[in-house]
Parts: sequence; structure tokens; C-alpha cells
Amino acid sequence: MPAIDRTILVTGATGRQGGAVAARLLADGWGVRALTRDASSAKAEALKESGAEVVEGDLGDRASLDRAAAGAWGVFSVHAGSYEGGPYGHDLGHEERSAANLGAAAKAAGAAHLVHSSSVGVGGPLEPHMDMLQRKAEAERAIAASGVPYTILRPTSFMENTFDSIRELQDGALVSLLHADTYEPHIAADDIAAFAAIAFTDPAAHTGKAYELAGDDITQLEKVAIISRVTGRDVPYVGIDAAAVAAQSPSTAKTLGLINRHRIEVDIDALRAVHPGLLTFEQWMTGIGKPLVEAYFARTDAAR
Repeated sequence: MPAIDRTILVTGATGRQGGAVAARLLADGWGVRALTRDASSAKAEALKESGAEVVEGDLGDRASLDRAAAGAWGVFSVHAGSYEGGPYGHDLGHEERSAANLGAAAKAAGAAHLVHSSSVGVGGPLEPHMDMLQRKAEAERAIAASGVPYTILRPTSFMENTFDSIRELQDGALVSLLHADTYEPHIAADDIAAFAAIAFTDPAAHTGKAYELAGDDITQLEKVAIISRVTGRDVPYVGIDAAAVAAQSPSTAKTLGLINRHRIEVDIDALRAVHPGLLTFEQWMTGIGKPLVEAYFARTDAAR
């Protein structure tokens, strides 16, 4: 068990990944300092009630990061991507600058370890063809250049997004540009948090390593079969063509088209050797993800 006087600065603490990391570290006995741009928000207040110290700061403001990192033993780093349709789609250098700012603040604070969340595909054959992965790679290089010992996490598709994103289930059907037989690896946010906690607990074993995170690797037909079986509902797969997606988001159409042609390789057995509790999609749906699943179908039923 880590020493209670060791504090981890968690960025993105009111978001999905950072929130899961903060919760896991608190449960494991770490001190958590949660970075947010608005310490008065409902999510920030909930973090305070859970035992976290909440501080205001911005990844674009180095001085605020220096204040936030002061005295921190470790740092969890996650950044909003510079992608089309996102809040920083107009600023392709945002993610690299944010990572550099945070890495420099961690170095100045004497942090012992930094865990950085990136994306699956960095360093692989898809990177040269996907702008988003190129931005993620730039951020990874900025973290490596900081001089702070680090571990890189590269999550695949979030299991949570299946039931909490307009890109996935639509009116009770899985509507996707991904082909019926296209494999798509998935990871639960809680398992991202578990890997972060593992790296902080034993940094010597994980320094310099990059983990491409997935707990399951399933086709679209397998995915709807699992959802149907667990919920007792007929959840169909509906394929759509690239033109329909490109009309809304050319980058999304390009990304999904590439995934249809190039399978994302993950080694789930090797990951499970590090984290034996790694969840499959069905385990997530019937366990910690069950409230999200039930909430989705309650909304769907109410809209009909």
C-alpha cells in the first residue's frame, strides 16, 4: 500500500479517465490533488467530498501547473485531443504544448513518476495516416523529453462510450461505419485507472513502458450479440457508408475506414498478466458498467 503522504496530481480529474484514476488512487490510499479549471463545479465538489484536494489550473498556463504540481510525488497526464470537432480542433499544437507544460512542471516539482494517457495506434502503421495519432505522438515525445520517469498508457475504444456517445448506439441499434466483421478492441475506464495505479505503485517495473490497453477485442456483430444477451433486447447492427459519416466528420470517416482495413493489434493476455482483473465487455456490462447500460435503455424507452 502506498504511503498516505504521497500525493498524485491528476489532470482531467472531472473527466472520464482522470475521474476514474482519482477514484482508484483514493481507494488505494494515495493523496489525490485534482486539477480542474473550475473548482466550484459539481464534479469538483464531488471530488472534494471523496477526499481529493481540488486545485484550479489550466494546461495552457505553466504557472498554474507549477503551483498544482508543487510537492506532488507523481502526476497523471491526460489531454483533450486536437481533433476535428473537438474543443482544440483549431489548434493542432495544443496537445503537445499541454504535455510539455505539464512535464516541465512535474520536473520542476521533483515528481518521481508520470503516467501519461495517449491513444492506441501511436507508433503503429496507422499513425502516418491519422492526424489525431500524430498529435498524440507529439504529446508522447514531449512527455519523454521532460526528463521525468514515465509510463505511457494507450487506451483503445472506451466501453463506456457504447452507452454514452451519439457515435455508438442510436435508438437501440449499433449504427456504425465499422463493418460487421471488423474487430474493435475495448477498455473500461476503471481498467485504465488500474494500470495507472499499478505504474505508480511500482514505477521501477513500468518506467519507459507503453501499454496498449484493451480488455476485449470483438467484432461489431459480437458486440451487439453481447448487448442483446445481457439486456434481453434485440439490438441490431446497422452498417452505414462512409459518405454518410464524412458529411458530418471527414476525419471520423477516414479513421473508421482505416480500422476496417487494418486490424488494431492488442495483446490482452500480456495485459492480464499485469492486471489480472482486466474486464471483458460483458463483465463490464454486468458489473461496474451496469448503471450506464440501464440508464441508456431507460432514455431510449422514454423517447419512444
